[in-house]
This record gives sequence, C-alpha cells and structure tokens, in this order.
Amino acid sequence: MPELLYAGFDTLEVSFQGALKSESLEVLRNAKDEAAKTREDQLIEIGPAKVDGHVPAHGMTGGYAFVFDTGFMGEQWTFMDSEDTSRWNIAVKVRAANLAAHSYQEIKARIQQRLTDMGCIALQESIRRADFAMDFLMPEGFELNQDQVVAHSHSKVSSHWGEKNADSEKQNHPSTVFRGRKLESITIGKMPGRQVIIYNKRKAAIEKQTPFWFKVWDIDPKDTSKHVWRVEFRAGKKELKDKYNLRSFKDFEDSIGDVFCNTAEKVRYIDNGNVVSNISRAQQHPLWLAVTNTLERNLFEYRSGLLPGQLRDLIREHQEQVYWQQIQGNLAGLAVVEGLTTDQIRTEYSDNLAKEIETRINTQGGRFWESYNRSRARLNFICSPKSPS
Repeated sequence: MPELLYAGFDTLEVSFQGALKSESLEVLRNAKDEAAKTREDQLIEIGPAKVDGHVPAHGMTGGYAFVFDTGFMGEQWTFMDSEDTSRWNIAVKVRAANLAAHSYQEIKARIQQRLTDMGCIALQESIRRADFAMDFLMPEGFELNQDQVVAHSHSKVSSHWGEKNADSEKQNHPSTVFRGRKLESITIGKMPGRQVIIYNKRKAAIEKQTPFWFKVWDIDPKDTSKHVWRVEFRAGKKELKDKYNLRSFKDFEDSIGDVFCNTAEKVRYIDNGNVVSNISRAQQHPLWLAVTNTLERNLFEYRSGLLPGQLRDLIREHQEQVYWQQIQGNLAGLAVVEGLTTDQIRTEYSDNLAKEIETRINTQGGRFWESYNRSRARLNFICSPKSPS
C-alpha cells in the first residue's frame, strides 16, 4: 500500500490591488538597469524594513516590470511600474521550500508582513493559483500506466517517458512510446484551469537539485529501492475564480479543500486488476484511495515538520558539496597540465597550492575579492539569511 511521506501546498500565487511607493520603484528601476549592464542579478533593499531581494534585468508577463526575489526560502514578488493603487500592481509566488517549512497560516502572515515591510499599499487580494502536493512511498514494482487514467473526454492528457533503468537519471522526450521505456509522468488538464500531475518525485528532486526533499521524506538519497511518487493538484485562475468564485484568503480557506476533492472525483487513477465494461465502476488504484483520504483531511494542517533553518542548512551543505566537486575536478586537471607525478601530488601539491592561493588572494588587484563579493550577493539567502519580519 502507498505510504504518505509528505503533503502540503507546493505553490501559492496571489495578486494584490495596490502599489509600491515611489522611492521603492525608483530603487527597482536602478537595480534593473544595473542588472542589464552587468548581466548579474542585483541584491538590493526596499521598504522601511529594508527587505533583501535579487532583481534581474527582466520583468514578467502580464505587465510586471520588476521581479524582486527574496530567496529559495522566501517568495518571488513582481511589481508593475505604477503608483496607481486602483490597479493590481503587485503579485507574489511563494517558494516550495517556504511552503514546506511553514503552515498555510504562517505563509499568509508572512506575505502580509512582507507587504508592510516593503511599504506596499495593498487594498485587497486575489488568489491566482494554488498547488497541493502529496508524496507517496510506492511498493516495489509500481509503474505508471496512462490507460489507468480516467478523466473527461475533453481533458488533455500528456505523458513523459524516461529510461527503463531506475538507476539512470537521464530523461528522454520521445514523441512516441518505445518498448523498454518507463513512464515517469502523466499530466491531465492544463493551466490556468485545473491540472493533475502524477510523476516520479525522487528523480525530480535529484535532477532539480532540491535535496531537502529526502530529509522531508526521511530517505537516504542513495537508496534506490525507495520509490517516491508525487500526485499534484493544481488550480489556476480559471478554476478558482470562474468556476468557484474563489478570490480572497477567506474564500480560499473555506473552499480549496472542496476544489481539490471535486477534482479527485473527476480525474481518477484506477486499478488494472479487473476489466469492467462501465469505466465509472472501475476500482480505484490504492494510490488514488490514498490521495482521496489525504484530501479529505484538513489541508491547512499539513507541513513537512522541518524548520526553516534545517532546510537552509541542507541547501548550504549541498552547495558546498557542489563547489568541492568542482574544486576537486579542477585540481586534478591542473596537476595533469603541470605534469606532476603521483608522488609529487601526494607530497608537494597541497603545500604549493596553499602558497599559490595565498599569493593570488593578496596580489592580484582585488579580483578574488570582487568574485567573493559577487558570490556573497548571489548566495545571500543561503549564507546570511534575514528575517522577513
């Protein structure tokens, strides 16, 4: 039987009627221009609480001139270049790690505090999108089968195929199904309506370099016998507003459970054990029984159980490993280029490297410190976090 490892909101997008104050908009304009010149995101502060964020050289579709990113444990804010508070100038997308570390009520409070800290005038909100994810440890031998998906005939169903070998982390995107390949993902529906995705989350966590999920699941990343599959329900603007008239935080809190439960009735994953003439009578797969049982509980109570500091440490440790792997590879290549013997590498290399590094840090016109400062700005939210309040 499937074992629930994690459940919680994975995406939350909200827009606000209101605007940033003129001084903050000017800071954003200057940072965007500088990012275009340097081709690097700029770390700036805005608002009375001096909120840290990275500003890239681009905006976002929908008329948002500025992006203001508060890090992997924060949110991506977008702003229109306008002080007209009658317009919907502000939007926010909460990061998955932020949602994993905090309850919905904490996230809502953090969003509202951010608005205050940045000096925003926000008159009312509108929920644009909400995703709810459930991760299950599946029994050995589980394979996804598109023929077991039951959905409305008008629903768009697409698949992703990958290597049959579970140890391979490579993905392939053929337009047809090949024998020997294993189905990794099925998507039903399309945004900004409603969408259901079933996919191999273990592979996704490795490929997207989000190692904190293994800590959430309490699974060793090297243990390839553990198969984690995610079922994700997505509700976009059309589903929330046009179908359910769901707009405010209160509407969301009153009705989002019904939205996802109704979706789980209209889109199902059935068992392949028995063939029936009437598909509506087909027995649900144990995975879908676990999904419906999870959705019937209080969705707002789910959280990963990890503290924000724990997630931040995991990301920082992962980044350290990445840098050390790069350093090790570069050192090996440098030794080959310099023509060192294995005995020289073992006896002299480390001492010579230490002297060379010291010389380059202290005598090369500050280039090391320029690189250091750029890295410090880029890794700001991993190495020197600031509270959003």
